[in-house]
Amino acid sequence: MPSHAPAPGLPTSPHRQGNADHPAPATSAPPASAPPSPSPSPVSDGGPSAGYDDAFGFDTSVPRGPRIEPSPPPDRRRHVFGIVVGLVVGLLVFGTAGWFTGRATAPTAGRSRTTPAPAATLGAYERNQVAINQPKLTGALAPVAQDWLVHLSGCARTGEPGGPVLHRGEKARVRCELDAMTIVFIEFNSAADRDKAQVRTLGQNVDARQLTPGVAAPTRKSTPSDRLSGNYIEYAFKVTEGGRERVVSGIWWDDAKAPVAAFMLGYWKESAGESWEPMRDLWSRYA
Repeated sequence: MPSHAPAPGLPTSPHRQGNADHPAPATSAPPASAPPSPSPSPVSDGGPSAGYDDAFGFDTSVPRGPRIEPSPPPDRRRHVFGIVVGLVVGLLVFGTAGWFTGRATAPTAGRSRTTPAPAATLGAYERNQVAINQPKLTGALAPVAQDWLVHLSGCARTGEPGGPVLHRGEKARVRCELDAMTIVFIEFNSAADRDKAQVRTLGQNVDARQLTPGVAAPTRKSTPSDRLSGNYIEYAFKVTEGGRERVVSGIWWDDAKAPVAAFMLGYWKESAGESWEPMRDLWSRYA
C-alpha cells in the first residue's frame, strides 16, 4: 500500500488518518483539549474538530444501517409484453369485423403517437424533503445536488449548529445522510482548489485496490443525469475508532465546468457489505 505523509494539522498515528481534504472520520474518544468554538464560517486545515465532523463530513456518531440493499429497476419488458398480449386477445375477441370497423374509422393521414403520461407528482414526504434540503444546496451546488434532494435527510451547511467545517480552498460545504451513507457537497473557491482535493483523492484510489477489492480505475465521464461531466474516483481509507480499525469507502465526482464536487462515504463492511455495487447503484440513480 502506498504511504502518504500526513498533512499539517493532522494527528500522527500508526494507522493512516487521511489528508487535509480527506482525513479519517472523527474517533469516538474525546480530544485531549477541545478547540475554541468555530466561527459562523470556520476554516480548518483538516483533522477532527470538537462539535463537528472531520474534513470528510463523515459523522461517526450517526448510526448507520448494516447494508444498503438496492432495489432493482422495474422490468419494462414485462409491461411491453403485457400490452402486446392484451392487443392480441382484443383482436381475437372482437374478430375481423371489429378490425375492419377500426380501419374504416381511422384518419387517412398518419396516426399521432400516444402522449406519454406525465411523471408522477411527489408525495407529501418527498415535497417536504425538497423544501427542507433545497435552501441549503443553492447556487453552484444546485446542479450537483438536484436529484438527491428528495432522498437526503439531516443536511447541515457550514455555519449551522453541528454543521461541517470549511477547509482551505472551500467556499461552502453541506453534509447530508442517505440511509447508511454520508453525502457531502462542496463548492470550492476556484477550479484549482477543486483539483488539489481531487488529486489527493487519487492517492486513496491506489490504496483502495488492497482495502476494497473491485475498486474501479479513475475516469472522466458524465453523470447519469448529464448535468455534470468530470472526474469519477472510487477510493478508500482506514480509520481507527476506540482502538478498532475500520475501512471507509467513497465515491468522488466533480464538474469540469464549475468549482464543485461531491462525494459519498460509507463503512466498507457495515454500510456497503464489502461490495462496490450498492454505492455505485446509488450514484447511478441520483448523480
